[in-house]
Amino acid sequence: MDESSDLQWRQGWLAVGLPPSPVLAVSAIVTFFLYLTWQMDEYEEQLRRRTLAGLWVLLVLGAVALVLLGSHALVDGGGRIAVPVSWRWGGDGGSTEDGGAGGTSPWAVMAVLTLLLVLASHKSSFQMFRPPWQ
Repeated sequence: MDESSDLQWRQGWLAVGLPPSPVLAVSAIVTFFLYLTWQMDEYEEQLRRRTLAGLWVLLVLGAVALVLLGSHALVDGGGRIAVPVSWRWGGDGGSTEDGGAGGTSPWAVMAVLTLLLVLASHKSSFQMFRPPWQ
């Protein structure tokens, strides 16, 4: 190649300039949407991590609350475990002489059965033990 053709080629390349404005607009829109998609993926991952952390916090707080309530209900002022008389084997807390039937309350049985039925009917919507990212 001689110098004149090389000079013409360089001038032709520089003369092209920017692409037309519709091409720039479409490229900018596509780039913007790709950026938004990336940002949404990052946001969803962060939301999953925070949800999992919140679940663990609630589980730990629930366990701590159960321990505190159990210790408050079952320990007397002297630090000894105070078991109600009706819980003891052979205790007379449930005898029929004082009006007690000696069995479990039918309302308590009904409440437990209702709770179990509600949990069984919503079983498919609870995914507590499945990781949220699956």
